[in-house]
Amino acid sequence: MNRDPVAAALAGFSIEMGSHEAESFHGFAHRLPQGTDVFLNLFPKDTLERQIEICRQIRESGFNPIPHLAARRARSLDDVPRVLGRFTEDAGARDFLVIAGDLPEPADDISDSLDFIRAMDSNNFGIRRIGVSGYPEGHPLISDDDLRRTQQEKIGLLRDLGIEPMVVTQFSFDPDAIIRFCEDVHSRYPDIHIKNGLPGPAKLTTLIRFAQRCGVTASMKKMKALPVSTSLKLLQRVPPSRQVDALGRYRLEQNENIAVHVFTFGGLEAALDWIEEAVSVEARDIRK
Repeated sequence: MNRDPVAAALAGFSIEMGSHEAESFHGFAHRLPQGTDVFLNLFPKDTLERQIEICRQIRESGFNPIPHLAARRARSLDDVPRVLGRFTEDAGARDFLVIAGDLPEPADDISDSLDFIRAMDSNNFGIRRIGVSGYPEGHPLISDDDLRRTQQEKIGLLRDLGIEPMVVTQFSFDPDAIIRFCEDVHSRYPDIHIKNGLPGPAKLTTLIRFAQRCGVTASMKKMKALPVSTSLKLLQRVPPSRQVDALGRYRLEQNENIAVHVFTFGGLEAALDWIEEAVSVEARDIRK
C-alpha cells in the first residue's frame, strides 16, 4: 500500500450518487476505476423499477452497484425477500446498504434497518455484503449505547446469514470524531470494513444544508461559527482534506479496513476532479 496518507485513504474509494445523476454518470464513468463501488441513493419519488434499471446500467458499465434499501418503504415483512430477489436477479446487485429511510411513519410493521435485516431469510440470493449505518458524530435521536447495541445485533444477524457486514458512515467534517468512531468500531470488530462518508468538494452553504438535513449537528455548528472572512473563503468549493489525511494515517498506522466514501453534494464532476487532483498531487510529491 502507498505510504502516503492521502493516497492510502483514497485507495479503493467508493462514491454515492442520486438517481438524478444517473444520466451524467455515464459521461464521467470512464474516470472511475473499473469495479468501483457506486452507491445509489434513494429519492422519495424513485420507484423500485427505476432503481433496478439504474443499478443494471451501473453494473453493465463495469462498476459495482450498491443500492440503498429503505426499511420504512417495505410494504410488508414478506416484501423484503421479494425486493432483494429483484435487485439480485434483474440488476446483478450483490451488495446493499440498509437504512431506516426518511418516511416519518413506516409503510408497514418494519420501522428500522434492524427489522429489515430480521425479515431476511436464509435464501440470501447470493448477497455478498450489506452495509449498516454508522454515525461518527452520534445520532440526534438515538443514544450512543443504543447505536452500539443495534449495530452489534445487525452484524450478528448478517454473519449468521453468511453475509459480510460493513459499516457505512454518515459524513462528518470533524477528523477527530471520525477517528474516534473508527477506533471504537475496530476495538469490537477489528476485521470489519468501514466506508467513511466524506462530503466531496462543495460550497459552505451546500454543506450546511446537507448537514442540517442529515443531523450532522456538532461539526455544522463549528462551521457556522467561522469568522466572516473565513466563511467567505469557504464559499469556494471545499475539499475534505483534513478528514482524508486523518483517515489515511489511521489506515496506515492502525487498521487497513477502511476506505473513503464520497458523497457528491457538490456534483459528481467536482468530486471526481478532486479525487484525481489529490491522487496526482501526492504522486508528484512522492517522486520528488
